[in-house]
Amino acid sequence: MKALIGPAVLLGLMFLVVDSFAAPTIPATTRKVVLEKTDSAYRWKVIEAPVPEVGDTQVLVHVRAVALNRGDWELLEEKDDYTGRVPVSDAAGDAVVVGKAVKGIRVGQRVTSTYFRNWADGPPDREKMSGSHGYEVDGVMADYVLLEDAAVVPVAAGLSYEEAATLPTAGLTAWSATVGHHDLRPGSVVLVQGTGGVSIFALQFAASAGARVIVTSSSDEKLRRAQELGAQDGINYKTTPDWSARVLELTSGHGADLVVDVGGKDTLAQSVKSVAYLGTVAIVGGLTGYGGNIPAAGLLNKTARAQGVFVGSRADFLRMNAYITRHKLHPVIDRVFPFEQYQDALAYLKSGNFVGKVVLRLQLD
Repeated sequence: MKALIGPAVLLGLMFLVVDSFAAPTIPATTRKVVLEKTDSAYRWKVIEAPVPEVGDTQVLVHVRAVALNRGDWELLEEKDDYTGRVPVSDAAGDAVVVGKAVKGIRVGQRVTSTYFRNWADGPPDREKMSGSHGYEVDGVMADYVLLEDAAVVPVAAGLSYEEAATLPTAGLTAWSATVGHHDLRPGSVVLVQGTGGVSIFALQFAASAGARVIVTSSSDEKLRRAQELGAQDGINYKTTPDWSARVLELTSGHGADLVVDVGGKDTLAQSVKSVAYLGTVAIVGGLTGYGGNIPAAGLLNKTARAQGVFVGSRADFLRMNAYITRHKLHPVIDRVFPFEQYQDALAYLKSGNFVGKVVLRLQLD
């Protein structure tokens, strides 16, 4: 004779199953990295710390992957006091506890962090841009991190944890510098400097809009890789130091409607020479430093403009995710290191011998 399960018992079992997914086991302590001062610099130090309690407007995230940015190794050489600071701004993982006032994020959802702690939407101001993760406030280099709800974004459909982790800084900066705030279309010319994280994202976004992309690099091998990713032309600035003249030559004198300048003081003059009439020089980085002069006469004569780009808001991030999903884009990851090899990952990042992004994978079980 078969045993019968009544509706009430069945409903109870269903709730039991749902609760098992909604309430994952969370350890009492978490592995995290803090900056430790040495005689001449900083280094990463792995410690165990209590998992923080979640407030009404906060989300506890179980981190699965983090992406490294140039600033992560530059911070190790800082003279200011960062002792005890948790580094790194870009992470992807799972929301495991959600505060009762949080909207739009649920337990079990795959999420990423944002670069800024509280820039939810609207134009930037001093307050919104005063909480950069890993620099002004603690970052995300831990197995479990506590984030404000304005600093948590659902992962775009179809992306892995490693891919999603590359978006908060490099991805959103490139999106803001290109299709996020510029009407790029077939016939537009975009000049991208280098093949690092921001530059490769800028290439992908511009190419997806149908723009003609020109890339500069000191490596012919990297230029070939850039062309595989959608660039139409490549210029080796070592063998062609007057690369702005080559941009004009390739475009029959038109120049680039948009120049994504990551070089800083040593590239700004040629960026202005490269820009088209009514074009824009988007200043997104300073690989050679943030000093130098922007040739005002060059901009004035072309009625062009120079615009600083500093990542973007959470609302921008959501729009970028929708764009990525619509165009079926995938971030370019050069190499994924296990967490235990973080020193090797930082050294590889500093070497510059990569195309796209460098990622650390944390334990996935």
